[in-house]
Amino acid sequence: MDVETQDFYLSAFLRLKKLEMLGMKSFGSRKLFIFEDNDIFQKLKQEYYWNKAVVDPLEYKKEIRRLKDSIMHS
Repeated sequence: MDVETQDFYLSAFLRLKKLEMLGMKSFGSRKLFIFEDNDIFQKLKQEYYWNKAVVDPLEYKKEIRRLKDSIMHS
């Protein structure tokens, strides 16, 4: 089963943690980011929202830029 989120920064975090983004779709003027809803997704989402996530800030910044680029080219 797939899960959709409009949380851009969560999506960048998930991609940084090597979770494959299955796609994007438009939701009005916004984008929905699609991931597989599995145990890894749920664990990472929980870490992110509970402020338990640890990332390299420069790598996170790069992933944000890559995600913005993919939005611009979609």
